[in-house]
Amino acid sequence: MKKKSIIISERSHKDMKQLSLTYGSPIGALTEAMIRYFKRTGINPKDAINENPSTMIKILDKRIVSFLKVQERDILKPLKDEVYMNSKNQKLELVELTNSLKDVLGKINDADKNRTLLVKGELTKHKDCLIEIASFLDGRGKSGLNQRIKEIFN
Repeated sequence: MKKKSIIISERSHKDMKQLSLTYGSPIGALTEAMIRYFKRTGINPKDAINENPSTMIKILDKRIVSFLKVQERDILKPLKDEVYMNSKNQKLELVELTNSLKDVLGKINDADKNRTLLVKGELTKHKDCLIEIASFLDGRGKSGLNQRIKEIFN
């Protein structure tokens, strides 16, 4: 590594020595660390104001809180309201669907009852017809055909 010289004022040199002693680092290493620090953070030392870092952190904290409040107002609350409305709409649609399904099932049940009554009526007619035929075939009731048909249908 080549050594380079820089020209600084006597007061700055004195301050650099003091910083070197405070941080326990040679002047050259401390200067290199300062350069890396300014490069990494993007801080311009000419613009540096002698402010307390905690004050700067408080300002930054206020900015972050303000940013979060704006995000909450502009994004999160409308999103929450939309989710709530969708949920409410789904519940209403579910109730409507359930009621429609009950109506359809009720109609199907009524149709089945009517169909059952019709089939039962037809079976009664068939039974009566068979009993009439048996009565005709066994006019005196000797073979018991009429009685056996009645027992089958009961």
